[in-house]
Amino acid sequence: MKTIFSSSLLCLLSVGTLLAQTKSSTEDVTPIDRPGYWEVSTDYRTNGTAIRYFNADKQLIHQEIHSNKLVKLTKNNVRRLNATMTEVTRNQLQSSNVKTVSLPTNNEDPRIVHDRKRLMTAERRASTADLMARVVPAAVGHEAFLKVFIYNPHEERLRIEILNSKGYSVCQEFSNSYQRYYRFNLSSMPAGDYRVQIYKASERKPSFENLVSLSRKPSQTLFSMKPELPVGAKTDSLISEKD
Repeated sequence: MKTIFSSSLLCLLSVGTLLAQTKSSTEDVTPIDRPGYWEVSTDYRTNGTAIRYFNADKQLIHQEIHSNKLVKLTKNNVRRLNATMTEVTRNQLQSSNVKTVSLPTNNEDPRIVHDRKRLMTAERRASTADLMARVVPAAVGHEAFLKVFIYNPHEERLRIEILNSKGYSVCQEFSNSYQRYYRFNLSSMPAGDYRVQIYKASERKPSFENLVSLSRKPSQTLFSMKPELPVGAKTDSLISEKD
């Protein structure tokens, strides 16, 4: 019985010593040695981005101001911020050396702009609006151009083609952009009629068609529209005619 009692007492003393050591090591840790956190804040009213470092007690221990700059939280920038956080908590103050970009000129949060564009795109794609186009012939001296403005709300795959009077293709482009402007140079083409056709990838017949006439005189080149539009063809009056 004495042997068992002595062993139990020895175990209790050992546990007590271990607990005392653990408590002592915890008390030796100062707040500056504890982990902290950083915060990146962009204020469009002051046109600047602030990087603030806090210790575990939420006390500000370091701050950087980047005027007219935006700090994107890329993987490399996060790694730099974490490294600076470690140095700052050791009282080794240094710059974070994060990569910055110029702050947008407008005072709107880029996330709000992104969300608004996303909603507008979804609304446009869900609309019942169809393909719209406008052809504007232009001649300067002996040079002849065809400007083609296209509004493609559903971003369908399109083929834009210009045919000569014999039905041969002289220009061809492909696009699925929702709004696009093309400028075709026909200066080297002979006088005659040219047909502008726009096809959807899912259809065999052109969704849009216009006929233009190119004529040449010794002193100038003339380009004119012919009053021919297929049934159901649409033109977009909202698209600018400027280059």
